[in-house]
Amino acid sequence: MSETELVLFSGGPDSTTLLKHLLQENKKVRVLYIEMGWALRTQPRIKFQNVAANNVLNYLKDKYGNFEYSQASILTTLDEENEDKYFGTDHQWCAFFGSTFCNNYNIKRMWAGNYTYTDLVVQKRDGKSEDYLYNGGLDMWMKAATKFLTDPPKYCTPKSEYKGTGIDSFKNKKEAWDSLEMDLKKMVRSCVSDKWFCGNCPKCWTAKEYNLRDSMGNPL
Repeated sequence: MSETELVLFSGGPDSTTLLKHLLQENKKVRVLYIEMGWALRTQPRIKFQNVAANNVLNYLKDKYGNFEYSQASILTTLDEENEDKYFGTDHQWCAFFGSTFCNNYNIKRMWAGNYTYTDLVVQKRDGKSEDYLYNGGLDMWMKAATKFLTDPPKYCTPKSEYKGTGIDSFKNKKEAWDSLEMDLKKMVRSCVSDKWFCGNCPKCWTAKEYNLRDSMGNPL
């Protein structure tokens, strides 16, 4: 029997594509969804993100097979003035909570939705690379979560494990998006505001720039 692998799930298109693929490969997975309220400015998105995550997970269970599911939450009163004094991004908190969970349940592999095309999107949008996160940049968070054990879970991504093949063979964001059926396109969400689709945040910019959604947020 295959060992359980943890999937870090956000309700967005990247983690949805990943989870769908792993289920199609008949992987034994446990999904971890985290309410990302690690600062006051990150909390308005939670309501709609919960809706997206629940809808997507129910759909995938019905169509692609059952899986175990857990939910965690981080809520602080940290304001923008003091935010830089503390560590914390979505990637880092996911690595921390995911590693804690893996340690508690003896899970050896943890998945996140990072693809070869991902960094090209980030560089075009933000003018900088995020590759450092997946090349040791999350190690401190993972080791802290596992109490500095010598054998933390392996941090797996389509980019690191498939290396341009299989699920990592998408040439761009649009091609990955079009691997999702329309029902899923309508359910997923990644906007960081208190709206379903604000049209202005970095995530919504990406959706419009790569023709994933129109100006009203409707999936293309």
